[in-house]
Amino acid sequence: MKIKSLRCFVAALALAGGLFLTSSARAQITVINTPIPPYGSILFNATSSYTSLLLPGITSVNPYTSPWGGGNSVSQNLGLTTDPVTTDFAQGTITVSGSGNNYNIALTGVTLNQAAGNTGYADLIFQFSVEFQLGGGGLLSQPTLFPNFAVSGTVQNSGNFASVTGYINYYGTDYYGVYGLLDTVNYNALFNTPGNFSSIISGIPNNGTTPNLSPNTVLDLVGYLDFKVDPASINAETFPVPEPGSGLLLGLAAVSGFLWRRFAPSVALF
Repeated sequence: MKIKSLRCFVAALALAGGLFLTSSARAQITVINTPIPPYGSILFNATSSYTSLLLPGITSVNPYTSPWGGGNSVSQNLGLTTDPVTTDFAQGTITVSGSGNNYNIALTGVTLNQAAGNTGYADLIFQFSVEFQLGGGGLLSQPTLFPNFAVSGTVQNSGNFASVTGYINYYGTDYYGVYGLLDTVNYNALFNTPGNFSSIISGIPNNGTTPNLSPNTVLDLVGYLDFKVDPASINAETFPVPEPGSGLLLGLAAVSGFLWRRFAPSVALF
């Protein structure tokens, strides 16, 4: 009797997992659209940084791509760039991708450094607008997906700082046919203790979930992420988080495994 009940329960868990995967497969992102105004931009601005002789930086570079889309992944890159006056330097890449029920924003190789002895500040700003096309299944309600960042760097002296601020806005059409703001994720981190620092910066969502989105509509993400040093250095990478649904599937597997281990000895007695 016990083994029959156990098998039925485990089978029910497996069926639940299968139904979850099936519904996720029907609801999906198909492509990143290319209409204007979607864009990707990286701005390195050293014009507010000054040498010890009070000479200002002259670098304000802004790689910019619009329309920004096509396929399932798009990137914008700023190669290593050094201001010839202040010797401040920066680099970084932003990549946006989407498929199935997942969409991702990744920053890689981010570095911003203001040279020792300089005053003022330098910025490295990532801005983007991206449009995900949804298929005939729309997109099921799920936790809002957003990047967290592993950061490290050095604050040079008392009164100096490194910071990360910004936001990501999420727009879409719900099942009532209304297009509007679905969620906002905010970033606000400050490091102002002299010396080395290392931390994980987590986004803070207003809602934490996006609702069911209508079939054959779009999901729009608009973001602004500002790295600032005064004077200091900061390095950043997107910190990976589980994909939606993976926690549920892992949970089902864990529960099934626990039940089997818990009751298998009893089953062996029959």
